Amino acid sequence: MASACTLGCGGGGASPVAPPLPSPPPSPPPAVTVSLTPGSASILLGNMQAFTATVSGTSDTAVSWTVNGVPGGNSTVGTISAAGLYTAPADLPSPATVAVRATSHADNTRYAAAQVTITSDIALSLAPGAASVELGAVQSFHATLASSGHPDTAVRWNLSGAACPAACGTVDASGNYTAPRILPASPSVTLTAQSAADSSKQASATLTLTSSFTLTITAPASDPAGATASLTATLQPVSGSNPDTVLSWALSGAGCAGSACGTLTSTGSASSTGGATIASATYTAPATPPNPASVVITVTPAADPARQVQAAVTITAVVSVGVSPASATRAINHRLTLSVAVGGTANTAVTWSVNGVAGGNASVGQLCVAGSNPCQAVTTSSSAQVDYLAPGALPTPNPVTVQAVSQADPTKSAAAQITIIAHILVTVSPASVTLAPAAIQQFFASVLGTDNQNVVWQVQGAACGGAAAPCGTINANGVYTAPASAPAPNTLQVVAVSSENTAQTGTANVTLTTGPAILGLLPASVYAGGTAGFTLKVEGSGFAASSPGPSSTLLLGGTPRTTTCNSALECTAAVAPADVAAAGTLAVQIKNPDGTLSNSVSLVVLAAPGSAEVIALTAAAPQASGKDLVVVQPTTAGVSSPGASVDLNVAALGLFSTANNSCTLGGNPLTLLRPASGTAAVDICLFSESGLDTSMTYTVSGPGDVLVIAKQPAGLGIIHLTLQLASTALPGARTLFIQNTNLDETAASGALEVE
Repeated sequence: MASACTLGCGGGGASPVAPPLPSPPPSPPPAVTVSLTPGSASILLGNMQAFTATVSGTSDTAVSWTVNGVPGGNSTVGTISAAGLYTAPADLPSPATVAVRATSHADNTRYAAAQVTITSDIALSLAPGAASVELGAVQSFHATLASSGHPDTAVRWNLSGAACPAACGTVDASGNYTAPRILPASPSVTLTAQSAADSSKQASATLTLTSSFTLTITAPASDPAGATASLTATLQPVSGSNPDTVLSWALSGAGCAGSACGTLTSTGSASSTGGATIASATYTAPATPPNPASVVITVTPAADPARQVQAAVTITAVVSVGVSPASATRAINHRLTLSVAVGGTANTAVTWSVNGVAGGNASVGQLCVAGSNPCQAVTTSSSAQVDYLAPGALPTPNPVTVQAVSQADPTKSAAAQITIIAHILVTVSPASVTLAPAAIQQFFASVLGTDNQNVVWQVQGAACGGAAAPCGTINANGVYTAPASAPAPNTLQVVAVSSENTAQTGTANVTLTTGPAILGLLPASVYAGGTAGFTLKVEGSGFAASSPGPSSTLLLGGTPRTTTCNSALECTAAVAPADVAAAGTLAVQIKNPDGTLSNSVSLVVLAAPGSAEVIALTAAAPQASGKDLVVVQPTTAGVSSPGASVDLNVAALGLFSTANNSCTLGGNPLTLLRPASGTAAVDICLFSESGLDTSMTYTVSGPGDVLVIAKQPAGLGIIHLTLQLASTALPGARTLFIQNTNLDETAASGALEVE
């Protein structure tokens, strides 16, 4: 019996059934491809090129466009529309090749690209191609651009040349060139027009800068010595130009330099008239013409110094005549020497006259050869001096006029007025004076009407007889010394007797005081702030001596002081520190026992100086002007003992040995050697006849590089000082200053020498 067998049965002899075959995989979709037509292109600036993109393998045939990766492109690399129309940029890019790409919308990994070369056929021309341009003028240039494309038509302008950029002018964006106002050393300029679309395309024009303005100077051909003349300079520019109008004036001369050529002064800024610039100046000729007598005035324009102009001015001499003395007085029959000076000409001859009479005459006086005796009459002379001989009687009119007229220029003259007197006159000055006994007075005598001024001096008066000179004495120079006490009567005359004519005398009246009189103080001035006090000596006459007494009393500021009067001529009293503590004046008087008071004399108390000033003098500058020197007397001036009037002056100095406490004194300056570095101590010693002590202040001149750091007594009026000397101390002579407690100061100039 047959049996059925299903899958999986085995055995038996029946053939097995084969399984069914699998289905084949589906076919892959076709790949998306993009192609671009044309594959490359060359396009002129601003022109267009259509590109076609073909997309296969998809039903979506849309593409997106980029230029150098920029969607749709831009103005630099060019633009492309959605339809593939590419427009080249107006300006040539760098590099000049761009990539146009079409990318599949269906598969953005699929694209096609075309290489586009941007080209330029620009041709640039410039008109005019060359030009000459005046200073400050404007020249317009026109640039023409030709192209088959559509490039950027803008043009860039620039200037080049040796004077650029500062001095070659300017050009604006429209091609208008303005020349500089000052001509440069290199007057050639190149103007270049350059295409903004393609910088390799340019055109140039050569410019030549010119200065054709005219410059003239108006000046006198001659100018009298010492006279002032007006000058003008006119700068006339070419029409349409605008050169710099600054003008410089200069003065020179072959025979002079500086002020010897005169003075030239510009009178200010220039003015403009009818387009011209007019500048003015004044020239003042020197008082003495140079040799050669010509100067050159130069006007130089800043616009073009090569176009300077010059004018020569001849300095003409001005004749001058001078007579001296211009006025005088002469006694009859006396002579007067007149000097004449003629300037401005080599001809020094003059014509002389007296009251219009050539050479004068016996009535008005005569003119004589100088020194001639008897008189040798003069009417014309080239001599520098003549003598005028006064007439023997008073003339009419009086005074007379002596005139000298230049023969080189009769319009130039000078005159002297001479008054004639009947005889010489002697006068004495002062004519009247009141003096204290023992006073000294200078008298002066003048003898009018003669050159002989010699006189003999006499003292006359009712009480002036006797050998003891009770009225005082007068020497040959007119110095009168009053007697120690007034005579009775106490009036007298000082008489000057003419040596030429003893009948002619002059007199001064002198009255001698009979009470106490102060002639002077010692000291007459001190510095305020003295701490030791001092002795004040009053010198004069009519004092009551202490022995036998009673004595006169010294009043200081109205207050009596203990007074010692050694004689009728001298009294002393002590001045306390409190009296001179402040600056001012103290009234000093002498009161006699009978109550009579002397004249009042001021003791001057000056404020102490803050610091001493060193006045440096050298061989090259041996003088110093404008220095006010205030000097007071030492407070020891009133001490009566001989030699005690000054107690600070250094008599000797030397080195001090600290090892054996000894001083070696000498008269030469001490040499102070600077240390190699830092500071060093130097011990010195000083000696004064009146003694030096530690209460005094010692300083060294200079900027503080030599200091007094210690002072010790060394005995016998010697002081031991320790100095500190810096290595940086300035070399040279130094002054040692010494000041006591009363502020009296002395200076040992050059006592120390720093080396």
